[in-house]
Amino acid sequence: MQGQDASDVDTLAAGRPEKGKYTPRELALLEYVKVLTLEPAKVRDTHVERLRKLGWTDEQVFEASFITALFAFFNRMADAYGLDYPENGWFPEELRPKKAPEDAAAGSDKK
Repeated sequence: MQGQDASDVDTLAAGRPEKGKYTPRELALLEYVKVLTLEPAKVRDTHVERLRKLGWTDEQVFEASFITALFAFFNRMADAYGLDYPENGWFPEELRPKKAPEDAAAGSDKK
């Protein structure tokens, strides 16, 4: 939705961002938010310093950290209330539900 190629989103969601068309700068930010998500107690000043050296501003690092923290909160609330993963959420290509041709044609008529 933000202009990133769908195959890049797939590589990221599959845990293989290095297979996508990300710049080294973007990969560094993705690595940072992964640590912040999975092992937040291990985040150190050196993580942020690396991002600064790659051209990320403190404001951009703050925003990435804030968004990461919000998603962690939302996911924990969804888990606490037993909310299921949305049907139209990310799944690997081979696990995505296949639409019948008539379903796809009907969807194109909707406005």
